[in-house]
Amino acid sequence: MTVTWRGAFFYALTVTGVSWLLGLGVELALTAFSDGHDDWSALRAADPWELVFPVVAVVALTAARRFLQPLPRWRVIVTDGLLYTAVLLLCGGLTAWAAGDEAPVDSAFVTGIFALFSLQLPAAWGLSGWRSGSLEVVLTAARSDVRTG
Repeated sequence: MTVTWRGAFFYALTVTGVSWLLGLGVELALTAFSDGHDDWSALRAADPWELVFPVVAVVALTAARRFLQPLPRWRVIVTDGLLYTAVLLLCGGLTAWAAGDEAPVDSAFVTGIFALFSLQLPAAWGLSGWRSGSLEVVLTAARSDVRTG
């Protein structure tokens, strides 16, 4: 059994898109209410390199759901949650490195912490659990082990 491409893609698009937009919205709202003391979130929202994460996350989650066997809901949440977090940290580190940051690993983990506190990661985990229940599963072609002699 396997998940269809369409089902895997829309699952990944929902998990990534909604959680990323929620995190971005919370960060921008906190920036608006902080009287301009925190410009990091506003700069992050305006950076075109930040769009790399949603694209890579959709591709990674689509591939994971398509090529991994259908799992129980709790294992989908754990597997995809770890994958989503790893892609977030990797893209955060690469974005910081491309910007010339001297400590891109530290910046990646700061991005992860902001994603946790801006509800991006909890939303991704929750959406993963919610959407995994409606993944379209199809039977794959059965392999024939019958030998004709």
